[in-house]
Amino acid sequence: MTGNVAEKLKKIRRLRNLSTSELARISGVHQTTISAIENGKHNSPGIETIERLAKALRVSPLYFFEDRVQTPFDLFENLPEEVKEFLLREESLPYLMLSKEAYENGISSHTLHQLLNVLRESSPNQMEQRKNKSTRKFFKARNNISVT
Repeated sequence: MTGNVAEKLKKIRRLRNLSTSELARISGVHQTTISAIENGKHNSPGIETIERLAKALRVSPLYFFEDRVQTPFDLFENLPEEVKEFLLREESLPYLMLSKEAYENGISSHTLHQLLNVLRESSPNQMEQRKNKSTRKFFKARNNISVT
């Protein structure tokens, strides 16, 4: 295990505001093992140990081994405070996954921003009116279909 892995483990643990004993409790990896890894004294932890730590820290196990695998935490220091707080919340994952899906499908951030503006500007009353109009159109079209 390289010093880079030790640095990554310590960095993510600290960003998650976890002590080594808290990470040990969450991951099931003994606290002394975590400390030894972080201090470069445990050179070859098993894959199960890495998987447990990765799961507890919500990163891929590959993150610890591949220099090219990065997370937003690698850029963390340069992010605005409100983005840092969002990334550290457990409930942020579905939003991050949705952003990833939009990106992979060629949906620009500008388009997402426009969509959010439309949703914000729509009052609940307007949304209900649109829903009712769509429902009426559906049933009207359905009733006009002749069955032979």
